[in-house]
Order: sequence, then structure tokens, then C-alpha cells
Amino acid sequence: MARRKGLKRWDAITREGWLLLMGNPAVMTRLMMEIFDRLYHSVDHMDNGKNIAAALHMEYRALNSAVGWAGGKIRELVEQGRIPVYPEKPAKKRTRKKKWDAGSYETYTLDGEKVTGAALEEPETYDRAPWEYVFDGTEGEDGAYYWILKPEAASAYREIRTAKGTFSLEVRHILEEDESSAGTEGSLFAHPATVTVSRIRRELEEEESFQRKSMVEDPCCLVCGARRISLLKAFPYEEGDTRTKGPLFCPTHGALFSAHLISFTNKGELLVSPALSEKERELFHLEPGELAKAPFKHRRMAIHRKIFNQEARKLK
Repeated sequence: MARRKGLKRWDAITREGWLLLMGNPAVMTRLMMEIFDRLYHSVDHMDNGKNIAAALHMEYRALNSAVGWAGGKIRELVEQGRIPVYPEKPAKKRTRKKKWDAGSYETYTLDGEKVTGAALEEPETYDRAPWEYVFDGTEGEDGAYYWILKPEAASAYREIRTAKGTFSLEVRHILEEDESSAGTEGSLFAHPATVTVSRIRRELEEEESFQRKSMVEDPCCLVCGARRISLLKAFPYEEGDTRTKGPLFCPTHGALFSAHLISFTNKGELLVSPALSEKERELFHLEPGELAKAPFKHRRMAIHRKIFNQEARKLK
């Protein structure tokens, strides 16, 4: 990783652009998605690459190489115009001072302008390193270099993560804390297999209980009204909350609700995120203001709607 001082930030790729990238396994490999997951769950979405390498049980050089490779691929796609980006802002010209002999009276010419004296301003440019197309970066007080998940990338990752549901992710995190799951024995902070099995069993039981207690007498999708029981699934109003009943949705509208791309007013009117295009609204049969097809808990929906509004404001 290039060691230039200060914060390295390049946030030209839009949220939609990152969604496209994360859906392309030829660029965002399984390893890259694991790195993103680590950063997403880190404080301020940032961590040192060596810490991530240690957590994934691999050499830092191999991890760094994988990030650089992905960055090169992303750069190619951006340059080819295949990834949505924000308009580039005019870059400030970087300059450096070149010292000259104070006793010299020679005149130097730069861009047709004569300069005489002890110093000369010369343009200095940097080629963006491949990793900068993937992460932002900064150097900490201890000299360690930190990768930072780009804001739009974090937003896109959150959408994918929540739309697919968090149950399997919880099980995965439980397995990662098991002392034998990654072939590394003897960790002071690892859990024995018996604890892991017990935690997974409890997670399964809580998920099944949440689904059963959320079923109502006349179940249907809150948006489209679909009533096929095998397709209906309960989704929590907020991430990880399976203590109370959740509203029922078909797979498509449930994913949209879980990703906070749709929500409802207190009057039961459908709210649609500005992140969805007109074509997507037509494809998913979303009509803003349409009334919910079933009742829901208004107090719990207010919590969901608050996050929906926060996400929507970021797009304005």
C-alpha cells in the first residue's frame, strides 16, 4: 500500500455502482466480501489490513495483493464507463518546492512564466494506487495504515446484507468464534464446540419461534397481498429483533422492507425510497401512497421508518 501522508479518499463510485460491483463475483470475490464484512462491523468502518489478515487466517501480503487486484479491476470498469460514478470535481494541482542556490540569479521558465529566485513551484501528480479504488485510507498515530470502507460502499453492503436477512450471518459469526471452525486451536477467546452447537440451536429455535408467532389468522404480503403461505415470511421491524411479531411479506417485498427501500406511514401508506428507479418501481409493483394490505404495529413501524428516512435523506 502506498504510504502517502494524510487521508486518501476517492468516493466517485455511487451506491448503485457498488451494488453492481458486489453482484460481480469476478471482481468482488468471496475474500473481498469477507474483508468488507470485517470493515462493516469495525468501529467507524475501518481497520488495519494486518488485523483483517489475522482474523481471516491468511498472510497480509496475500490479502494486500487480493485488494490490489480487485482495485485494478474496478479501475478498468470505471475507465470503461461500465460503473456509475459521480461527476469528477476538478482536482487541486499538487505542487512541490524545489530549492535553488540562493546566490543564483538564473531565470527559469514554467508554463511560459518567468520565475527568478530561490524557489520554483513544480507541478507534482500522483497515480492513484489500485487499493484506493476499493477503500479510503489513513495512517494512525501508531504508524499503522488503516483501510476505511467508502460511505457508498458501506451503504450498498448494508442493503445487500439486510435484504438477504441476518439469520445466516448470525450463525456464521457464531461459527467463527468456535475454536475448531477455522482449524486454529488454542485461542484464548475461542468457544468450544459444545458452546457453538448450543448457540446455533438457540438461534434456530428463536428464528422458528419468530416466524410462527408472526403468522396471523388471514396472512398476506403487506404490499402486494400475496397469500401463498409457503412464500410468506416474517421480517423484523429492526435488525435482529425477533422478540416481537414481524410483518409478513412475499420474498421480493420482504427484501425491500428489510433493506429499508420501502416503509409505511402511520396511516398505512406505502413509502418508496428515492434509491429505486421508476423502472424498478414498476417491476416491483410499488405505488407510493398505496395502503397496506394488512395491519401492522405502528410503534414498531415508526422505528423502521426512522431508518428509512435517514437513508432517503442521504440520497438528496
